[in-house]
Amino acid sequence: MKTNLVSICLLLATAAIAEPGNYNIEPMSNTVTRDIEYVPVTRSEPVYSNIIKNIPHEVCQDQQVAVQQQSSGSSPMGAIVGGIIGGVLGHQIGGGSGKVAATIGGATVGTMIGQSGSRDTRTTYQTVRRCVIQYETRSENVLTGYINYAKYHGQDIAKMSDEPLKEIKVTNSFSF
Repeated sequence: MKTNLVSICLLLATAAIAEPGNYNIEPMSNTVTRDIEYVPVTRSEPVYSNIIKNIPHEVCQDQQVAVQQQSSGSSPMGAIVGGIIGGVLGHQIGGGSGKVAATIGGATVGTMIGQSGSRDTRTTYQTVRRCVIQYETRSENVLTGYINYAKYHGQDIAKMSDEPLKEIKVTNSFSF
């Protein structure tokens, strides 16, 4: 009985080894890969993606800007009038020997006030160029690849690639 059992096991092992076919049995796995086939592609279709770009550009505009200018010199007439008025007012304030000092002080202060009040202020305009960055949005269709179609044993198969393919690699495998 033991001999028959060993004989049957040896016979099955020999039959499995002798069976024709291109089998690649991976150790440590239950998957057996049969073979690799190359299936001709029936058509390739381009795939496009819509990309939005923000393109910067400079926009400049000339503007008129008011500029205040003061003359560095003063009008002598304003200083003279200010000195006279300041002297008269100072003379009214002082009394006795202080009258002379008050008159001189009033004339000095009046001259200074007359000089500052008589400065010539002019408004002029300058052209100033002001620039800002603005963005223009553009939409663009860009080719991102191809979908390649084929028929394999009555089934439609497809594979994405960077360029059109002539054939698709198909690996047949089975598990036990």
